Amino acid sequence: MRAGVAIAGAWIFSGLMSLTVQAADVTIRHHELHVELRPESHTIIARDTIRLTGHGGQVLHLRLNPALEIDEIVLADAVIPFWEEDLPSAKNKLDAGTRTIDLQLPEALPSSDEIRIHISYRGRIQDAPTASPGLRFVRPDRTLGYIGAEGIYLTSETSWYPEIPGSLATFRVTAVVPAGWRAVTHGQEVSFTEGETTATSEWNVRARTEALTLAANRFVKRASRWNGIEIAAYVFPEDEPVADQYVEATTHYLEWYTNLLGPYPFPKFAVVENFFPSGIGLPSFTLLGSRVMKRGYTQPYSLGHEVVHSWLGNSVHNHFGMGNWVEGLTTYLANYYYDERTEGEDTARAHRKRMLMEYNLYVQPADDYPVADFHHKETRVDNAIGYQKTALVFHMLRRELGDRNFFRAIRALIASYSGGYADWPQLRRVFEDASGKELSWFFDQWVHGRGTLHLRIAQAHVERDPRTGYWVSLTVKQEGTAYRLGVPVVVQLAQGEYPTRVDIRGNAQTMALWVPAKPMRVQLDPAYDTFRRLDRQAMSPILNAWVTDQRRAVLLSSTTPDPEREGLQPAIDRIRSQHDDTAWLDERAALIGPQSVLAMGLPQTNPWVGRILEWCGPEVRLQEQSITIQGTTYSGDHVAVLVNCANPDHPGHVGTVFFGFSPNAVRGLSRLLFFYGWDSYLVFENRKVVARGSFDPPMNDLTVTLHEP
Repeated sequence: MRAGVAIAGAWIFSGLMSLTVQAADVTIRHHELHVELRPESHTIIARDTIRLTGHGGQVLHLRLNPALEIDEIVLADAVIPFWEEDLPSAKNKLDAGTRTIDLQLPEALPSSDEIRIHISYRGRIQDAPTASPGLRFVRPDRTLGYIGAEGIYLTSETSWYPEIPGSLATFRVTAVVPAGWRAVTHGQEVSFTEGETTATSEWNVRARTEALTLAANRFVKRASRWNGIEIAAYVFPEDEPVADQYVEATTHYLEWYTNLLGPYPFPKFAVVENFFPSGIGLPSFTLLGSRVMKRGYTQPYSLGHEVVHSWLGNSVHNHFGMGNWVEGLTTYLANYYYDERTEGEDTARAHRKRMLMEYNLYVQPADDYPVADFHHKETRVDNAIGYQKTALVFHMLRRELGDRNFFRAIRALIASYSGGYADWPQLRRVFEDASGKELSWFFDQWVHGRGTLHLRIAQAHVERDPRTGYWVSLTVKQEGTAYRLGVPVVVQLAQGEYPTRVDIRGNAQTMALWVPAKPMRVQLDPAYDTFRRLDRQAMSPILNAWVTDQRRAVLLSSTTPDPEREGLQPAIDRIRSQHDDTAWLDERAALIGPQSVLAMGLPQTNPWVGRILEWCGPEVRLQEQSITIQGTTYSGDHVAVLVNCANPDHPGHVGTVFFGFSPNAVRGLSRLLFFYGWDSYLVFENRKVVARGSFDPPMNDLTVTLHEP
């Protein structure tokens, strides 16, 4: 407990013990916020007029950053006392703590529908962003807020204005920054003026929001309008050439998703360049890291994902303490469904397979937890559960209800809960109302249940029908918990195929399927529509199989020339920085045992590169100055390749090779190596991907060849 701040006022409180309860109906409805931001001194000077509901005698608990010093709190022209308490935060593992500003309202209040309190404060916010750990990007750089010469970033973790957690408020924001700078926040910019030393912008935030984020920097603004909505890009001066690209892409996504989800809920959407790596969706804008912005990263899984958050997460909110359904549904609609509609079923099938693979590679049984327990992404386990598994849960729900009912429910969710909160039980009711189906079993099984489904085909045989056609007898077993399932089945015939669906209710179930022609093979869930456990042997060989293998090694030649090693060094340094049990071998290694290996360097200096490529069989042929992959030959000093092959002696493990036909071909590329973890092969020309694809897995998952007796 921090010592009480004894500021003279119109009344004096009699004791702390009687001032510990805040009525549940106290909420902030509006902030009138004036902030002056001084990057050179990391300083904020602010005044906030908050309008709240409540009545006399109540105790208010306002959250505020511990680094900010309160000058005064005024109610009805009288300065009132307050006391402070530092508490650890349960909201975010990164948050070192926060502070509550406690004050008691007088028994007698001015007659008004709202209570207005004026709070003046100042201080330094200087938590410089630091890089997140791990081989791949999982979350933005870590910071609780920063004001500095590189840029300004103030967000919910910063607690940079007084708030009551759970309030959904509107805002009027006046931001003063140095001349040449510009501030961006939620809502609509109603004015912008620039003087000799400062620039001032005023923002009107009419949509109720749970947390206000503000960014500021030396921005150049490019904007257009679409259907009355401002579409803008705020970029650094040197990146102005890509601004129009982001404006055009945003317009496309807004049009596409408005048709799917309903009216866009904000007056603008802005793409804002950030001074540290990030991909953050906020009400009416997104913050994308500078390196991403420079590359024109407008793909659906990047920019499109943040646009979808405008409806899900930034208009319809989820209660943090009651689970996070937002990321899974946004991932399904932006990262997956957009591809399904624009690229077709082959691409959609590959995407579903990848989502399954990510869960199976990164989530071990000891690390697993229910979808309902996901809150935010800190690790690859969180990503696999909260994003990939949850997206596939929504895919199965869509298959259960049909497209019409599924998308009608999503539009009803948005229409009913925009500006408020929705949690998993409310989602269930929305989908039940839209479909007329009782879904408690589905949500108990897939949202609140831990783990996943283990399926296998125990037996399959064929008999001729005495009249016409054939009967396929199929026994399917589930290991462990028995799930209620509707699983797609495809019977491959001598000519064509026969698709159907089987309903499974227990740990073992035998069924008979009639087919019109001679059956050759039966496949259970061939298109990866069911969330289930995949054996490593049932996955295509990929770099992430090496990353997640508990037994892995790196193979480097002891005679690698300095120019070649220099080009590979960023990848080598990234692996060494993990401080794990990766083994380091050289070309003198006699054999590869049951482990995954990554061989780097030219085949001429690292003979293991050529040996591992032989594991791919006829799919890959290495020549002296070229490589042929699936029938296409690539050659030239500007070519580099990343190829993964299944270990034929130990098919649960992979062999990966990474090299260029010259040292320059991998220079600048090796630092990005682990961003390319989901393809069996990639070919780069001048450090740009020109070809990619997947090889078949060593084992055909849930597939049985049929033989007529």
